[in-house]
Amino acid sequence: MKILLINSHHKISGGAERYYLNLGKLLRSKGHKVAYFSMRDKGNIGTRWSKYFVSNVDPNKNGLSEVFIKIPRIFYSFEAKRKVAKLLDDFRPDLVHLNNIYYYISPSIISEIKSRGIPIVQTVHDYQMINPNVSMYHSGKICEITKGKKYYKAIFHKCVGNSYIGSLLSAIGLYIQNIGNSYFKNIDVFITPSNFMKKKLIEEGVMKSKLFHLNNFVETVKQSRSKHTFKKYILYFGRLSEAKGIFKLIDLAHNIPDIKIVIAGSFDEYNDKKIAMQMIKNHKINNLLFVGFQDRRRLKNLIAKCEFVIVPSCWYENQPYSILESYALGKSVVASKIGGIPEIVINRKTGLLFDSKNIQDLKAKILLLWNNPSFAKEMGRNARIYLIKKFNSDRHYNDLMKIYSRTIHSNI
Repeated sequence: MKILLINSHHKISGGAERYYLNLGKLLRSKGHKVAYFSMRDKGNIGTRWSKYFVSNVDPNKNGLSEVFIKIPRIFYSFEAKRKVAKLLDDFRPDLVHLNNIYYYISPSIISEIKSRGIPIVQTVHDYQMINPNVSMYHSGKICEITKGKKYYKAIFHKCVGNSYIGSLLSAIGLYIQNIGNSYFKNIDVFITPSNFMKKKLIEEGVMKSKLFHLNNFVETVKQSRSKHTFKKYILYFGRLSEAKGIFKLIDLAHNIPDIKIVIAGSFDEYNDKKIAMQMIKNHKINNLLFVGFQDRRRLKNLIAKCEFVIVPSCWYENQPYSILESYALGKSVVASKIGGIPEIVINRKTGLLFDSKNIQDLKAKILLLWNNPSFAKEMGRNARIYLIKKFNSDRHYNDLMKIYSRTIHSNI
């Protein structure tokens, strides 16, 4: 089968990118031909298909030239449509698998693909299809003010980047996307890694018959010897943002000063970093160790040698790779009871769940595992077995092929 994979970024920068790139490897290993369509970037992984990629958009730059590129891509991109047309002429795929396309590529490519009668599936990684704010989280809390397609409310609430302009543009983009329900009509199948995401899409009017739940997949790896000199510690890894719980993590550290917490990752926004550093200074916290962004080898090393992993998310997580990657290395987790997380954390068997709004509950769960290392190790062993059984690549591939086959046959 010839499959075209599409995603905004062709490098590891988040869960969507990890899935998109790992899926390409998996499909090729099974004998399929795979092409890619994405955005040009100096950090991209090399591919012969990059000659078709759309020009780069840097969301952190707000110069006049960047604005003229960014704004149209929320609504329509003639460049993206033209370049994907050339790729379709060259590759002639049997099926197109979309991931994240918003802002950087735009939904304009969908009509070009559909005009050729090519089946389209999309894996839904966040809430961009149904909410102007991709995480449905801002100003320190979950926000569902636009529920029921009332996107205009996001403008007055400044849901996107705490900005009237950003919220206005995102709201308009969703209204355009929903004209005649065209976006949802042109996608044949939506794949959701969590049942929670599936439920949210149904609430916003997506046809249940188009929705299929399919877990992410992770390959298990051998644990390697650590070269670092850190003593006993717990680990957080991932993006450092308010939605991911970085402020909660700092508050936690203040409450458990004798426990070292290693933090691997980089800040999404300068303002978040500024607030975090000020909190640390004000509370004179010295048990946090920020090690920055880590490559895959070093990150695996950190995970392998920690006591357990903490996932203190505040937003409606879909199916976070941080949990699955911890399981792969035999580590239990202490995770927020929110979004899709309770679907993959079996409480007291593969990890501990805590009330996402209760810092004392988080503290209690951390202390329980820290003071009972044998319990943490037992759950870590359970977690690895659970991952191998439920989140392995062969199971994912077989279930995905059923979805692909059904989608292709329904388009004949």
